[in-house]
Amino acid sequence: MKEPKKAYVNIYCKIYTENFSDEMIDREATGQEIYDFLMKDAGLCFDREDRPISGDSNLWYLGCNEKFGNLVYNDQSWKWGFGASSFDIVESFVRAIYEDGLFTAEQYSTLLSRIEEGRRIGDMYLICDYLRVNDMTTAKRK
Repeated sequence: MKEPKKAYVNIYCKIYTENFSDEMIDREATGQEIYDFLMKDAGLCFDREDRPISGDSNLWYLGCNEKFGNLVYNDQSWKWGFGASSFDIVESFVRAIYEDGLFTAEQYSTLLSRIEEGRRIGDMYLICDYLRVNDMTTAKRK
């Protein structure tokens, strides 16, 4: 069986007091590993009783943090400073990986959907409120 293609990535943003995962800093990763990381819960949201709320994907913090960060994919680099994070940057990063064939069409579509959802949230400090509301909506449907 053929080994999955790997690429060099560096995925970082400064949030709170270094709470963003360092799992994808300066490493070789497959498309699946990059996808899993972007979709993975950052673990920074809690309900009113201080229980973790799932769904705060790493991808969202990249697109709407207030400080700085960078995304590197092979020889391409995207950087931003204080107050300049953007889902446009994240979308360009994701597109570059997809165009190189590391993401499947389904993964790419899912990532674009999450980016659009993040655009609607717009501010990293609103992610928890957004998830609380959606968690309550889901609970009421059950």
